[in-house]
Amino acid sequence: MRNKIVFYLNGNRKEVGAREASMMLAEYLRYDLGLTGTKIVCAEGDCGACSVLRYFPHVKGTDTSNYLPINSCITLVAQLDGSSIVTVEALKKDNELHESQKAMVECHGSQCGFCTPGFVMAITGLVEEKLAKKDYKMDEQEAKNCMTGNLCRCTGYQPIVNAAMSIDLEKCEGLKERFYSERQEVELTKIFSESVLLESDEFFYFAPKTMKEALNYLKDFPDTKIVASATDLGVVHNKRKAHLTRLLSLHLVSELYKVEISGTEVKLGARVTHTEFRHSMKDKLPEFANYLDIFASPQIKNIGTVIGNIANASPVGDTPPAFLALDATVNTVGPKGEREIPISKFFLAYRKTALEHGEIITSVKFKLPSKNSSIKFYKNSNRKDLDISAVNLAIRVEWKDESKKEIQDIMIAAGGVAATPLRLIQTETALKNNFDIEAAVTTLHSEFTPLSDVRASSAYRHVLVENFFRRFFAEVGGAQ
Repeated sequence: MRNKIVFYLNGNRKEVGAREASMMLAEYLRYDLGLTGTKIVCAEGDCGACSVLRYFPHVKGTDTSNYLPINSCITLVAQLDGSSIVTVEALKKDNELHESQKAMVECHGSQCGFCTPGFVMAITGLVEEKLAKKDYKMDEQEAKNCMTGNLCRCTGYQPIVNAAMSIDLEKCEGLKERFYSERQEVELTKIFSESVLLESDEFFYFAPKTMKEALNYLKDFPDTKIVASATDLGVVHNKRKAHLTRLLSLHLVSELYKVEISGTEVKLGARVTHTEFRHSMKDKLPEFANYLDIFASPQIKNIGTVIGNIANASPVGDTPPAFLALDATVNTVGPKGEREIPISKFFLAYRKTALEHGEIITSVKFKLPSKNSSIKFYKNSNRKDLDISAVNLAIRVEWKDESKKEIQDIMIAAGGVAATPLRLIQTETALKNNFDIEAAVTTLHSEFTPLSDVRASSAYRHVLVENFFRRFFAEVGGAQ
């Protein structure tokens, strides 16, 4: 068992103990290493000024097998174990700027300059993705999409978009060629095979290699928090001063990275990121892939896990309504063995789930919709990109036949209208018994009484749910 976190930074091996491992990466880079190109602004993963590039060689998916941008302000150094990291300082080679840096200079993409390193890293991440796919044409929408996790208050964004569009991808050298060697591959593979235990007066961190080790640790230390990507816990640590002191990470458990598709059944391991999930769903369930495009940022999706979004049990979480509509099952392991929990019974109260003491989610499982089904996911938020939902709604209808005159089965789930993600069961039953949209709308409104808050009023949430509900049937057809 190791007592050090091992990773590579700009091609150089780093081995750190508990003190450094307990720091957020941005703080470690700036204060311990003097790499001040990485900026800290929001400290909650919203602005992207802290973006760095991370390659995690233990995940082999098409969209994740290269250097990807992540937010270093909410990523613990401990979470970099087994990774290769590149910061903005290392992009320049032989005193010549990287193509993304040159483009920002030539297109005047920087004014005050504070956000510039983050934009450079986001654009470089897109360059890496394009090079990995051998796609040498820069698309304007792709350029805009890669920047949805970055904020600028000076330029108006157009010069930055112009910079990305002006890059000649034929001139770009992949970062793997520069920063990832066979020696790194050998060592990172070796360290991935060993559990990690860090202990100090203020920080305890355990990363087991097996689920059995994980369960034993939780039994001995029941106050331990399980950390996936810290996109939520990192914000709590930074903003609320609820310091992360005893953590369990599952990042070394190989089987948790699997996306298994067998016939119509899909099973996602607990370490599958939103980016990897999106890639796996592009052809199988494009509606879900498209839905993933409109929440979080690339930086967050590149490290944040799907299971983490479920386990967080937020009433405005984006994926729970979708999985409720898919009638998914949450698979767990605990002191009493393995369990399968229908996701409809998983959310019990505000931020409270059906997980028992010492139990860990290992995967989520669902079936792909049949050819006689219609499925849609909707989201409303104050901003189009990188914003928390005011309301989200997911609807899946299984039709009795292609005529769409009768409903065989229906699942309707909403977020942002109650203390938990909510199945609208009475509305489902009403539609199955009598396919009358107008009558169902009355039932729909009776099933929830949302609060008014900074994102939306109660009345507005009612309007949104009804409009999404009507929009679904307008889009997919069916008896009116």
